[in-house]
Amino acid sequence: MQIRVIGAHTDVGQSLTQYVEENLTKAVKKYFDHAVSAEVHFAKDGHIFKVTLVVNEGVKGGIVVKSDGEAGDAYGAFNEACERSAKQLSRYKRKIKNYRRYGAGLKSLEPNYKALDATKYVLPPLNYDVFAEMESEEAEEKIDDLHKIVAEKTTEIEELSIDEAIMKMDLANLPALVFMNSKNKRINVVYHRKDGNISWIDPQV
Repeated sequence: MQIRVIGAHTDVGQSLTQYVEENLTKAVKKYFDHAVSAEVHFAKDGHIFKVTLVVNEGVKGGIVVKSDGEAGDAYGAFNEACERSAKQLSRYKRKIKNYRRYGAGLKSLEPNYKALDATKYVLPPLNYDVFAEMESEEAEEKIDDLHKIVAEKTTEIEELSIDEAIMKMDLANLPALVFMNSKNKRINVVYHRKDGNISWIDPQV
């Protein structure tokens, strides 16, 4: 597994890089033999170190594992993120095996692979408190400006079962996931609710 260790506003030395490589390989290999690459991003915000850890299977339709950690030192932040990833992989170990057993994970290489091409857009956040004292027309113009696209990238909407969609959403640390329901071929959405439950939207069309 190829591992990239990247630092933003902080130096990533040889000792930390070696620590990450040894411990991440050990933790991931226990549950995730097919991982081909990983990136560990360190950033320092004041006295707090933050890390984002991403492990990728390397193929479309494969598994992506993502977690975050935060601590007073870089090693502690990495350990927290690594532990979270290990817990998620342990939780879904059986489902990941079943997912691969039935051809998933490499399905994008098959001639009959089904996915919808899509574009993912990034928009800036809206702070409505800023518009509270503005005239309505001025506020509307300002909001329109803030809705301008910051970034965009191509993506795919995969054909998945409900269980697979929830698993991939959790492993990738996503708030929501859009997918094509493998049973009825409709576009569905799963997302995390604030009360801890998961909502599933299945349009009746």
